[in-house]
Amino acid sequence: MKHTFYFLPVLLPACISAGENRTVHPNIVVILADDLGWANVGYHGSSIQTPHLDQLAQEGLELNRFYTAPISSPTRAGLLTGRYPNRLGIRENVIPPWRDFGIDPAEETLPEMLAEAGYRHRALIGKWHLGHSRKAYYPLSNGYTHFYGHLNGAIDYFTHQREEQLDWHNDWETSYDEGYSTDLITQEAVKCIHQYAKEGPFFLHVAYNAPHDPLQAKPEDIALYTDDLDRLEGKKRKEALYAAMVTCMDRGIGEIRNALQKNGLDENTLILFFSDNGAPANGGGSNLPLKGNKFQEWDGGLRTPALLSFPKRFKGGRRIEQVIGFVDIMPTIRGLLGIRKTPVRPFDGIDVTDILSGKKKNSERDLYLGCGAVVNNNHKFILPGQNGNMKTDAIFLSYYPDDPLEKSNVAGNYPEQVARMKAIAEQFNAILPPATLPPFNEGRKGFVAPFEWKIEKE
Repeated sequence: MKHTFYFLPVLLPACISAGENRTVHPNIVVILADDLGWANVGYHGSSIQTPHLDQLAQEGLELNRFYTAPISSPTRAGLLTGRYPNRLGIRENVIPPWRDFGIDPAEETLPEMLAEAGYRHRALIGKWHLGHSRKAYYPLSNGYTHFYGHLNGAIDYFTHQREEQLDWHNDWETSYDEGYSTDLITQEAVKCIHQYAKEGPFFLHVAYNAPHDPLQAKPEDIALYTDDLDRLEGKKRKEALYAAMVTCMDRGIGEIRNALQKNGLDENTLILFFSDNGAPANGGGSNLPLKGNKFQEWDGGLRTPALLSFPKRFKGGRRIEQVIGFVDIMPTIRGLLGIRKTPVRPFDGIDVTDILSGKKKNSERDLYLGCGAVVNNNHKFILPGQNGNMKTDAIFLSYYPDDPLEKSNVAGNYPEQVARMKAIAEQFNAILPPATLPPFNEGRKGFVAPFEWKIEKE
C-alpha cells in the first residue's frame, strides 16, 4: 500500500511556512452528483427544485461545456489522476461488486498531490467506485485521510446494502449509522467542515450517490412532487422519485455551503460541482435538449451541469463556454496552488486557470472522451463502430456554432478537421494499459459478497 505523508515543508516556497500556507491555500470542496441529467437543475429550466445549485450558478461560474466520461468509474478515475481513464484500464465499464480490479496504486492521486502541498485533512465522503477487492484500492490507501461512505455503486439508500451486504464504512471500519444515505453524506461533510475549519487548508470530496438508481426518496421530498406516489406508474413515478432525490441532494449542498459560511471559509474555498455523467435513458432524469444518454458519447451522456465558485480568485456571475473536462481538475488545482514539481505521470488534462479568471477567453484544445470520441470548442468527432452502448455506421462530425445539439453530420464539409481528429481518437483508443477492466457481467454468476464488504487482501 501507499504511504501517506501529511506535510512536506520542503515543497513549499521558501518564504512560506507550513502554518502560513494554511491561510494562503484555499480549501477545496469537490461535490459530485451521480447520474444527474442536463435538464434536471433549475438553472437549466427544470421544474425540479434546486435553489442552492441555482444560487451557486448565479454567484459563481457556470461551466457550460464541461465534459466527463459517459459512465461512473472512468470519470472518477480521471478526476483523481488528471489522466484519461483508459490509461488505467477503465473505459467502457464500471467496477462491479464481483470484480477484482481498482485504481492503479502507482498513479498519483489528487489527495496525494494535496498532501504534499500541506493539506492535512483530505476526506472522501460518499461513493468511491474505484476498487474494493484489495486494501490497496481503498480511498485511505490512495491519499485520503478519512473515508465515510460506500465502496460500490447502486447501494440501497436506506439499508446501505449492495449484494445483500452492508456497504457503509467509517475509515476502515463498518459503520452502522442509520438514515437516508444522501443525508448521512451531507451530515458527515458538514461535520468535517466544522472539525477542519481551524486546521486548514482541507480537501473535501463529497460524492453523492444521488440520483442514481435505485430510485428511493424520503416521503417529505416525494410530497414536493406528488401527493399520491402509489397512483403514479412508469415514467411519471420515476420522474417524481428522481426529482425528490435531486432536491434532497440540493438541500445538502446548501447545508455544506452554509457550514463554510458559518466558519468564515466561503471566500477562500474553491467549490466545484458536476455530475459523473448524464442521466440514463428511462431512469427518471432527462438530458434534453442534448442528444443521447448515459453510456453514450453524445453530449447527453457526458456533458453535465457544472459549477465553480472561488470568490477570492474568480469573479462570479459568468458563463464559461470553453471546453473543460474532468481530467482538467487536477492540473488546474496544481496551477492554482503554484505547484511546480513534475507530476509522477504526465497529465492529459490542462490547467484552465486563465480561462476561469477571465485572462483568456478560450483555448484551442482537443479533449478525448473515450471510445473513439473527441471534442473541441467547435467540433465533436466520433469514430464509426460500437462505442460504449451506441453504434455509429460512419464517421460523425458536428459543428457546434451552427448545430449545438449534434443533429447533423457535416464530416464531408471538413475533411481536414476529420483527418486531424480521427488521428487523435485512434491514438488514444490504441493505449494499452497494464490491465483492463473485463466486461461488466464477467464473473457475476455465483458471486457472493464478503460480509459487510470487509476485505483482508492487501
